Amino acid sequence: MNLMLFDDVFESVRLERADPRAQHLHKVLRAKIGTLVFLGFVNGARARAKVVAVEADGAFELEIVGTEPAPAPLPITLLIGLVRPHTAKRILFEAASLGVTGIHFLEAERSEPSYAQSSLWQTDEWRDRIRLGTEQAFGTHLPQVAMHADLQSAISALYGTDVHVALDNYEAKGVLGAVLPDAGASAVIALGPERGWSPEERDVFRKNGWKLAHMGEHVLRAETACVAAVSATATKLGLWTEQTATTL
Repeated sequence: MNLMLFDDVFESVRLERADPRAQHLHKVLRAKIGTLVFLGFVNGARARAKVVAVEADGAFELEIVGTEPAPAPLPITLLIGLVRPHTAKRILFEAASLGVTGIHFLEAERSEPSYAQSSLWQTDEWRDRIRLGTEQAFGTHLPQVAMHADLQSAISALYGTDVHVALDNYEAKGVLGAVLPDAGASAVIALGPERGWSPEERDVFRKNGWKLAHMGEHVLRAETACVAAVSATATKLGLWTEQTATTL
């Protein structure tokens, strides 16, 4: 946890001993009075806070000493054919770490139907994964996460983005970088489930104006493909050409 996220903005806060953030302060940071820590407000600013009290019961009191803008989300949205739950956990974490705008899942024709009924999606576990990824990346933006019943519903929900690309190892003729503009655009990148897109789904993509592309001859694991796709897209769109150091 490189940064502790809070839902609401405050000037000072008390963290009870049972709060995971208080446990992180105690066990990992070994914080004491005067220790400076990084925190952030969901979809808001980053902040530097000072520990001003450590109670006998294990509670901590923090006071804000400075704030700065957090990194803006990348104008990249992922659309992913539903994968097995443990793979989806990794994708949620890694995509949030990279700072994408949204992560949309769909029950693709080759997705296992039972995946949608896992505890990952039936509880708040998926929220925990994107929060952990965001904290790890020292950011505050929580990607929008959505689930769609089929491909056409997902495509309709993602209408309006500048570039739509479906990654495919079988029928795509060109590489991802060749179908992306040089800079200044937003993009949706679709990745199939473990067994890939069906022929019918490829036709749906084409009929809706999506481009098919690949990332080389090697078949990648779903979570690896997501990281590679976001990295390649962000680089081609010129989103990682400048970096501002923290001033806190």
